[in-house]
Amino acid sequence: MTINPILGKREWAVKDEYYDYYQEVARSSYADMLHDKERNEKYHAALKKAIKSMRDQGRAVKVLDIGTGTGLLSMMAANAGADSVVACEMFQPVAKCAEDVIKQNGFEDKIKIVLKHSTDLTVGPEGDLKEKANILVAEVFDTELIGEGALKTFLHAGKYLLEPDSIVIPSAASVYAQIVESPLISKWNTLFPVHVAPGKVIIPPKKVTSCHGSAAVHDVQMSQIPQDKFTRLTDPICVFEFSFTGEKSIEMNETFIKQVPSIASGSCEIVFMWWTLKMDMDGDIILNNGPKWVQPNPDKAQWRDHWMQAIYYLPEVLNVSAGDKITLTAYHDEYSLWFAIPKASNKKMTESPTCNCLVHVTDSHARIGMKNDTIRNDKYVAMLKKVISPSSVCLSISDGSLLPFMAAKLGAKKVFTIEPNHFHHNMIKSYIEDNDENNIIKIIAKEPANLSEEDFDMEKVDVLLTEPYFVNSIHPWELMHFWHLRTLLAPYLASNVSIIPEHGKLKGIAVDFEDLWKIRAPVKNAEGFNLSKFDEMIQRAISIADASVEPHPVWEYPCTALSEKFNLLEFDFSKSTFTNAFEVSGEIPISSSGICNAVVLWTDYNFEEMEITTGPIQPIVPNHPIQWCMNSQQGVYFFHPPISVIPEKHILNFKINFTISNTTFVFTIEER
Repeated sequence: MTINPILGKREWAVKDEYYDYYQEVARSSYADMLHDKERNEKYHAALKKAIKSMRDQGRAVKVLDIGTGTGLLSMMAANAGADSVVACEMFQPVAKCAEDVIKQNGFEDKIKIVLKHSTDLTVGPEGDLKEKANILVAEVFDTELIGEGALKTFLHAGKYLLEPDSIVIPSAASVYAQIVESPLISKWNTLFPVHVAPGKVIIPPKKVTSCHGSAAVHDVQMSQIPQDKFTRLTDPICVFEFSFTGEKSIEMNETFIKQVPSIASGSCEIVFMWWTLKMDMDGDIILNNGPKWVQPNPDKAQWRDHWMQAIYYLPEVLNVSAGDKITLTAYHDEYSLWFAIPKASNKKMTESPTCNCLVHVTDSHARIGMKNDTIRNDKYVAMLKKVISPSSVCLSISDGSLLPFMAAKLGAKKVFTIEPNHFHHNMIKSYIEDNDENNIIKIIAKEPANLSEEDFDMEKVDVLLTEPYFVNSIHPWELMHFWHLRTLLAPYLASNVSIIPEHGKLKGIAVDFEDLWKIRAPVKNAEGFNLSKFDEMIQRAISIADASVEPHPVWEYPCTALSEKFNLLEFDFSKSTFTNAFEVSGEIPISSSGICNAVVLWTDYNFEEMEITTGPIQPIVPNHPIQWCMNSQQGVYFFHPPISVIPEKHILNFKINFTISNTTFVFTIEER
């Protein structure tokens, strides 16, 4: 069962028997991990050092690899001279791939693969391990370090799977935090008032402004946040150190409290978090997962997408001056971290924050940022001012939108908003309680297909509004859902209905991504090991489970333009006839030289001369990074393989086949 994003209905779709497996493989970060050259090199160096140390002690080398994935770390160990290697992998398709990769590289007689979680491994003559290992290598980390259960994995292995005086790779981890102030980032978590007109303001409900937010980590490519958009209020602070060797106990619940000096004046709103790994027992090999500004060589910092950095939003905001002491409190349980700066010295927040206002449950960080976007809001207000009058009957169709409140504040007679989703319904209801003193706004808790004239109090709608934003519409063209809904609603619309926006355009641009292309590029080999069998598995999984266009927040991934912006599809929302199927094709000249590894797609919306974009927000400058809208995802079509292009010599062809149930995009580049 799937949700058709255009129709907004659940429907059956025929999928491959192992579709769920393929989808999990396709969505995984295995390829990105294997493209991580620094990670591979430092694991390899640490393994070589550990095996040599065991040899120097006269001990047999017995390696346990937990979460082997493709078997790369196991092959490193076997190639470096380990006497035995047991590789543990609980995900069956990847374990089978590891077998193929290991066999292809000639290590099938040296490496044993066990299809289990490490905590289920047995030791003994008939066990998974004949005897305990003395070198443990594991890559079980995520952006939050411990979110994949790393603490329990290392604790269990040390107690039950390792000999005394074993070597563990990595041997330790350090978690760093830095307190910052950032109006930009705060707008991804806290809803602010929206100014509609003098004396007309949409006020967030008190339970929204007082909510601590969600404990879910906000992972982001922190190096791409413009450094003029935040102020560092402290230097980086090490808040937790985890030893994986067994020398120190691994605590599943810890609290860190430390007074740290403020290095600037500002509001303590946000904590940036990253971590480092001590790969060897001596601490000579360090893997730093921090943003570029904390890297030893920022210009050569390793790009990676499988590990990013994390943003945490502080539950209480504290204003400080340079030189003040800040009492930073950090917490972790088995799987997550959270932070606070208690205003009372004896106040502790021992449980992770939970959302009680519904906003952080229903809305993503990008969606919250969208609602706080003053430029975007001002454009919608300007559009509405052109059509709203004291006799206007308005209907809003968008999930959890503030457009109904803009229309009400501008003097509409009545405003209806369709919110069949329980969470969105309750969230908008809380806004109504604090903003609709004249009872202008009415929530309709029905699906559009089930509406009747009674729902609109027997009146015709003369202003139809949308952002458009729908939770289930993740690809740019899926916002055609509004066009479909506009057709369903035709019986309830006045003949002279005004529709905001009037038109939508699906646009594209050919680009050269600096790094993002790697997530879909074949690995071929890593550290001298042939990984073509893995490439075959990933490509097969992608072909079965993934659409040709993937959603990504492209602002996090620098790219330069290789063509001008171009139109692919245009939607005229003023027409009540929705087109169920069509085909579009065209040619676009290449305008700049480079490696074309993708086409990025987005949507623009117009009402008369006013435009709202989810794409580039500044004019395109050749050979300079494109500045993208930060509160929307764009669609990315990757070329396999990337193509070197030259202006006047190459042209981009596109072809779109659209149907209600399936839309396919084909882009090709050819010489003129």
